[in-house]
Order: sequence, then structure tokens, then C-alpha cells
Amino acid sequence: MAGRSHADAGGHEAPLAYHARMLLDPHRMDAYERAIRALVRPGDVVLDVGCGTGILAMLAARRGARVHAVESMPIADLARELIDCNRLADRVTLHRADIRTLLPVEPVSLIVSDFLGAFLVDDQMLPAIEAAGRWLAPGGRCCPSEVRLFVAPADVRIREVELWREPFHGIELAAGVPHALAEASRIDVGPAVQLGPAVPYASYEPPAAFGPCDHAIELAVTRAGTLRALLGWFEATLAPGITLSTAPGIQTHWGQYAFPVPPTELVAGERIEVQLSFLGGEWSWRGRVFRDGAERATFAVGCRDE
Repeated sequence: MAGRSHADAGGHEAPLAYHARMLLDPHRMDAYERAIRALVRPGDVVLDVGCGTGILAMLAARRGARVHAVESMPIADLARELIDCNRLADRVTLHRADIRTLLPVEPVSLIVSDFLGAFLVDDQMLPAIEAAGRWLAPGGRCCPSEVRLFVAPADVRIREVELWREPFHGIELAAGVPHALAEASRIDVGPAVQLGPAVPYASYEPPAAFGPCDHAIELAVTRAGTLRALLGWFEATLAPGITLSTAPGIQTHWGQYAFPVPPTELVAGERIEVQLSFLGGEWSWRGRVFRDGAERATFAVGCRDE
């Protein structure tokens, strides 16, 4: 959920179904499996950060690497069982620990991790990736090596926002609308909701620190519709020539990230100046709509903690 700080997150204490959804995502798993085949060579030393079930660590081990798999949550117990039953315990060392406080055991040539939220930061893994950088040998690489964020204007009704606009069993809920608009959330849509092309917002190269971000972007409106959200997604380079994208229309367990805005009617040819900010662990977004050079609408929304 947007607005929630990830600075003190120690990991995801999630049910097994959470990990199953990631394993059942063929787009994700195919991209990571191909990247590991491209990057890992026998004798490499690999660090898997937030290894979950250990699937990426085991794929690297099967390529001949020695792997340090780090996981702070109880799923580490299952990962250990899976590593053992796949007879990979001699190649994969599981560390039940918080990577931020775990001292490096040895330099690694590759860091592999799925630290990706729907809009990068919402999975709260970036402090762990930054800490993992201490393990990286000179000349070492990360997978993903770069994550690019994109934003597009969208006409999409978000159920968690629309709920508050109408009476509910005879109860007036309209006072909840401003609060609902202040919460960005995951959504899964196709490209038909876009009112204009996507533009780059930011890029991240691990294991560097990310943020704060306070970037201005300009969105072109190419078809008429009602602006209801700014739609965000990522494109990650896992290895040369191997990209993982969550753009609208690509079915993944991530979906996209929606920043709701008050409904604003748009026509083709207008433009939207947007200031999208990630400061102090929270998102805020504001914008101005221009037609023929004249400002005709504005919006300003800020996230809040749960």
C-alpha cells in the first residue's frame, strides 16, 4: 500500500499462497530462469536476497554456482526443505537472517533478487538490496541490473475508490472519497484504459539507494476520456536482452500501480503536467491540465499511512 514506509521492514511474513502466486506467474519465472541461465557460470558465487522458497537460489545452483540464500521470514524453513530434497544443500547455504544486519560471508559475483513491487518501492525490499551491496565483489553484477518506472494517464474505475461515491445500504459514504483517493494501490488492466502514451518517470540501478524522488513529467492526452488515475508500472532488465515488464496487458501477479485522481474530463490534444513524489517513504501526486496553453483543471493528492 502506498504511503507505508519500508525503512523498518524486516521481510514479508506472508502465507504460502503469496509465494505460490509468484511461482505460478509464468512471465516472471520464465524471465528469471532465462536470466540466470545467461548470467551464472560454474564456480560463480551468488547471493539470493529475500529468497522466499529458494527457487532462484536453486536455479543458480543447478547452473554450477555456490549460493548464499538469505531469508528472514518463516518461509525459510520450507526453502531449506526444498533445497535438501533437491539435493542442493552442498551448493546452497541458507541464512535465516535479516540481510541488513547479516555480515557478508564472502564476496559474490552476482546478486539475484525479486525485490520488485508493482511500482518498485511498494514491496519494501530496497533497504535489503542496498545492504546486499556490501557482498558484491568488484565488477559483480545484479539481477535485475536496472528498473525503469513508467506513468500514463488512465480512465479506469478503481473499486476501492468508487465504493465511497454512492450510498451503501442507505448509508452515505461520500466523506470517504478524499481518503480513498489518497491511497495508491495495485490494479490489473489492459492498454485500452490509457488516455495517452506512457512516459519514463524514474530508473533504479541496484544496489544503490533509491529515493527520495520528486520528478515532474508531462503526459500527452491522445484520446478523450475521464482521467481517473495515473497508472504506473515497471520494466526491469534482468540480463542483457532479457526484460521483465508489467505494462498494461501483460498478465503478471504484480499488475500495475494506480494513483487515483478526482475524475477529470479530457479531450485529445490536452496535456497534463504531473509532479509525482516519493518523500519520507510516502507518495504524493499533483497535476495541472492544460488546453491550448491555458490551465483548466488541477488535482493534488497525498498518501497517508494505513
